[in-house]
Amino acid sequence: MGVGARNIKPKKEKDGETMKIMHTICPGCSVGCGVDLITKDGKVIGTYPNKRHPINEGKNCNNGRECYKIVNDEKRLKTPLIKKNGKFVESNWEEALNLVSNTLKSYNPDEIGIIGSGICTNEDNYTLKKFADALGVKNIGVCVCSSPKIDLDKDKDIASFDDIENSKFILVLGDVFGESSLIGRRVIKAKKNGAEIISVNYEEKSIIKLNSDKFIKINNFSEFLNNLDEEILKKLDENSIIIFNKLTNQKDIDLVYSIAEKTKCKLLPVLKHCNTMGAMKLLPALNKDELLELIKNVKCLYIMGENPAMCNEDALKSLDFLITQSIIMNETCNLSNVVLPASCWAEKDGTFTNTEGKTQKINKIVGAPGDAIPDNEIIVKLAEKMGLDLKE
Repeated sequence: MGVGARNIKPKKEKDGETMKIMHTICPGCSVGCGVDLITKDGKVIGTYPNKRHPINEGKNCNNGRECYKIVNDEKRLKTPLIKKNGKFVESNWEEALNLVSNTLKSYNPDEIGIIGSGICTNEDNYTLKKFADALGVKNIGVCVCSSPKIDLDKDKDIASFDDIENSKFILVLGDVFGESSLIGRRVIKAKKNGAEIISVNYEEKSIIKLNSDKFIKINNFSEFLNNLDEEILKKLDENSIIIFNKLTNQKDIDLVYSIAEKTKCKLLPVLKHCNTMGAMKLLPALNKDELLELIKNVKCLYIMGENPAMCNEDALKSLDFLITQSIIMNETCNLSNVVLPASCWAEKDGTFTNTEGKTQKINKIVGAPGDAIPDNEIIVKLAEKMGLDLKE
């Protein structure tokens, strides 16, 4: 069963305002920690670590403490925007969806590309996939440019967080302690239980060295993995685990899987976003080169929840037409012809699947700003405009 949000009895403030604490899942990374959102008169004002959640056990990292800030971000999109004469003009859903619908109808399916996101819910990505299928679009995927692109046919071999604490030897590739501190906490607990920790990274950081029995500084992971020390190989067995978060080169990832298969050790890839794992189970995973290739091969692109302009701005400029659904105004939105305002995770129902494969429920806690609505609802409304049936 997933871990859902539940209400805590409201507290009445002296000035008559009502304060509530509601449980949900942190969107800050792929660990899937429980977090309590503090609301006051319907507005999120802070967070508190969920004391009962089995993943973070009452702890939150800085991402968890600050995850609420996106709800009130000054860049939040509140109304559909249409670019006219090079400038955005505020619109409404009727006009914006009519424009998107007519534009998509003017292209052949092989001229359209669709991109999902690991920050959107499983339900959002599922609806996006249904929409692509109804359109006959094959150019679809989810960007994993900052995450390991893992083989989901082997996801049964992915280790759990409990496996970390039960390991006798842990090989860490990348900075898990600094970037995924609640996983790092599990590694530290394993060390206290007697596990040996060897960390490998191309950047020397005190937090890595402090929490490892041995630190190995490298030039790149390819060189390290292709010349893996025999002493490390001997320590890798069914009682050990390799944790990695910095491998984006597919050859390196394949090599790690090969090492695990030979040694019988467990693997835990630490993905980037709160639902990267869930999105990859629904949509084809695209690394940086594959994403660029998709963009180059289409004329019209529909993006949900991603910001590929950060690494592929020139490719996006070559498109005939760009449609973006987003929570906030970003680089990709600036290049778009139409921008559709979406609800953030605290403003909608759905589920996230964390990096160990656990699916957890999130619930709507506050209302979205302006005319923003959930991603999957936007897609359903667009499908209705186009006369598409997204039902089974």
